[in-house]
Amino acid sequence: MMRVLVAYESRGGRTRRAAEAIAAAARNEGHTVALKPLAQVGRDDVLESEMLFLGTWVQGYILFGVGPANAALRWLGDLPPLGGKPVAVFCTYAFNPRGTLALLRTSLETKSAKVVGERSFNHRQPELGADGFARGALAAVASREP
Repeated sequence: MMRVLVAYESRGGRTRRAAEAIAAAARNEGHTVALKPLAQVGRDDVLESEMLFLGTWVQGYILFGVGPANAALRWLGDLPPLGGKPVAVFCTYAFNPRGTLALLRTSLETKSAKVVGERSFNHRQPELGADGFARGALAAVASREP
């Protein structure tokens, strides 16, 4: 079993709810899980985990562009090289998240992470589908292990 970190940036609590559902699914699969807001996640938390789930809310306006919350982008910029660590990214949105997940993936790949899953969750029911998303990402990592 793996040490899993579920880190999230949440303003209104919706991304936190999705993160809690993902963490619960990982625990149900027998993994050791740490669930933390990004502001409380240190470098050691990331480096000591064997897998990372990273979530953010989508900020911006449809006409002017949308993307990950600024705090999540700053956090990503401060990450050390991840050496192929598996990461699954997710976001919560009120409107179309557009390129939010692609931007998260690209940012992580520049840090040498291996993105194994992506999912957007509607803000009205952020937990809907979180279990399947978590299980799918965990299974993708398990299938890569020697």
